[in-house]
Amino acid sequence: MRKAIKTAIGAGCALLAAWAIAAAPPPATAAAETPSQARTEAEATDDGARPCVGLVLGGGGARGAAHVGVLKVLERERIPVCAIAGTSMGAVVGALYASGLKPAEIEQALASVDWKDLFQDEPGRAALPMRRKEAQLNYRAELEAGWRDGAPVFPSGAVQGQKLGLLLRRLMLDASRTARFDELPIPFRAVATDIVSGERVVFSEGDIVMAVRASMAVPAVFAPAEIDGRILVDGGIVDNVPVDVVREMGADVVIAVDVGSPLLTRDELRTPITVAYQMISVLIQEKTNRSIASLGAGDVLIVPPLGSFSSAAFEQSLTVIPKGVEAAEAEAPRFRHLALPEADYADWRRERRIAALDPPPTIAFVDVAPGQARTTELVAFRAQGLVGQTLDPAVVEAAVAGTYAEGAYQRIGWRAVERDGQTGIELVPVDKAWGPMFFNVGLQIADDFEGRSDYQLTAELLKTGVSGDGDELRALLRLGQVTEASVDWFAPLDLDRRFHVGLDTGYRAFDVPFVVGRLQSAEYRIARTTLGVRVGLQTDPRWALEATLRRSRFEGSQEVGSLAVDSLSQQTTSIGGRAVWDTLDRLSFPSRGSRAVLSVDRFDDVLGAEGSGWAARWRSDTVVSKGKHHLLLGTRWATTRDAPPELAAFSTLGGFLNLSGTLERGLVGEELGYGRAVYYYRFGDANALFAVPTWLGASAEIGQVGERGRGLDWGEATRAGGVFVGMSSPFGPILFGFGRTNRGDDTWTLSFGNLIRNED
Repeated sequence: MRKAIKTAIGAGCALLAAWAIAAAPPPATAAAETPSQARTEAEATDDGARPCVGLVLGGGGARGAAHVGVLKVLERERIPVCAIAGTSMGAVVGALYASGLKPAEIEQALASVDWKDLFQDEPGRAALPMRRKEAQLNYRAELEAGWRDGAPVFPSGAVQGQKLGLLLRRLMLDASRTARFDELPIPFRAVATDIVSGERVVFSEGDIVMAVRASMAVPAVFAPAEIDGRILVDGGIVDNVPVDVVREMGADVVIAVDVGSPLLTRDELRTPITVAYQMISVLIQEKTNRSIASLGAGDVLIVPPLGSFSSAAFEQSLTVIPKGVEAAEAEAPRFRHLALPEADYADWRRERRIAALDPPPTIAFVDVAPGQARTTELVAFRAQGLVGQTLDPAVVEAAVAGTYAEGAYQRIGWRAVERDGQTGIELVPVDKAWGPMFFNVGLQIADDFEGRSDYQLTAELLKTGVSGDGDELRALLRLGQVTEASVDWFAPLDLDRRFHVGLDTGYRAFDVPFVVGRLQSAEYRIARTTLGVRVGLQTDPRWALEATLRRSRFEGSQEVGSLAVDSLSQQTTSIGGRAVWDTLDRLSFPSRGSRAVLSVDRFDDVLGAEGSGWAARWRSDTVVSKGKHHLLLGTRWATTRDAPPELAAFSTLGGFLNLSGTLERGLVGEELGYGRAVYYYRFGDANALFAVPTWLGASAEIGQVGERGRGLDWGEATRAGGVFVGMSSPFGPILFGFGRTNRGDDTWTLSFGNLIRNED
């Protein structure tokens, strides 16, 4: 499951519930003290040393931002923390503080995060290679799975954590150069769960970014992290408030912060899913209660009053920081005696700033970690431009973004490494665990409530690395009003994948109604069988060029009606070219970008072909946006010259938002002109993490088809308009709308379908 899952309703609900699982409410009271907790006086322990203050930061998703408020009070009260242990979001905040960041700096870092984008692995549609953009026109759903042993295989998490890993690397760049966590400004531990054995895993060394990533890998939401052969998920499952970990680090006094979510109420337990999550939460609560019960009289438990604040409300996480301040201030009398004098604390604080890379070093080399990806050569080649540049996380991220956009990688991480006194970059590409064969399905349904319905079920199978590095074999099956089966082979000619060749073969058939006035009097079945070869060029994700040589056979037969029109059969040979520009951010309800396609085909009577001539087609869509208001401007044009085969050169028009009020593909001609302006307004908060986008829109359209060589008479063109309500879903956008033409034709339509359609 990729980018869409991340924004889909199901993924949002899963995230909301899963974070609740990794959080437990605090017990009513703390229990008895242990021998090591008896040393509570700030002046000295029995050996004359100052007590070691250990800080425990529990998991709780977005509620964990309250930890920052607690840190602010500890800083203000000059409490020297000597050890930190954290779980999940507590591990994130704890690692940043242990790295030497001040609470205000951590707050600033959280404020700078685009949480909605963070939970979407895809780099954005505009950055995808053109072949991936084109493939998206074939299906509506954004649910990717693998195919293995005759059955689908799904990703182990809705979010693979590509952007999350890059963010953590950016925030902890300096700290990640330290392999032993005891050597950080403040010794640190992160707690994760081995999902295979059920054991608690406490990280004290290694890559701190991966340790934190593992600690917050909420099952079913974030993909597990694999470290040293272990499959690791959120540590909250086994120890959400790891008091004993910080004691083992030498803490004499423990300050524990619990930001867990409360259990669901009786009224909230209305479904089997909520009951199941409550059962798991109860089990986790029992472990959390035992951990908190180990706190002694000299220890401090801080419970921010977060109420029902959602653990998934990351976009509002900064609002709970004052709650952490409030709770810590209430408990301040219990730990104020641990404070250092102002001058001593200033010295302590200065000593806890990690040595930064100042000035940032120059990248001397780029290595690629072996063993986890088949296409390490591509990763290395595209990253060589980093050599000689100043080490800047943003520059490194930009260098790997295009490679990640190829779609074969689960993630591409990186870290700074030292070799022979020089600083370099090690890239860590990981292939998708559910690949290299991928499966995608899509469903498109349209119904005009007058007895005519149109449906399309699409299945796509993609095999990467068929014969070497970078080639792909794509098989497509489409059932419904359009029947299609095709196989396409793509192979790059150079390592940077600028030039490519391709072979394709396929069969496509669909029905075309013959309409007189408002009545359909006949219906024809048009079938096309093709075999083609192509060469292409793409040096930028925004555009692509292709030249094609194609052999086709067209057949047309009357399926319904009794018009005196003979069945047609033609063979064609054509050479053509195609240019595509595509910067749209999405196909459903785009908010920025444009797409334009121009194709020209020359038909010749060679190799047994019939007729000669040429045909050209154009389609464009451009979005103009301001806030929640969007205007989509689109055009279509098709023409033929000389005497090209009729079936090879015809174009179709009709359907909702493709001349609303008319039947789908209800107008057929060899000349075509069409224009539309579609306005749509988004309801709700566009920045909300799991909001279901809802749209209200209207269209103004004009279109006409005509016969070859006669041109188009726009005075006779059909004018149309439509209104609709739309909603995004895991299976694509859902549209309910009404369309009407100036000729009195009208249709009500309920459909799954994008605003941007295939130019065919």
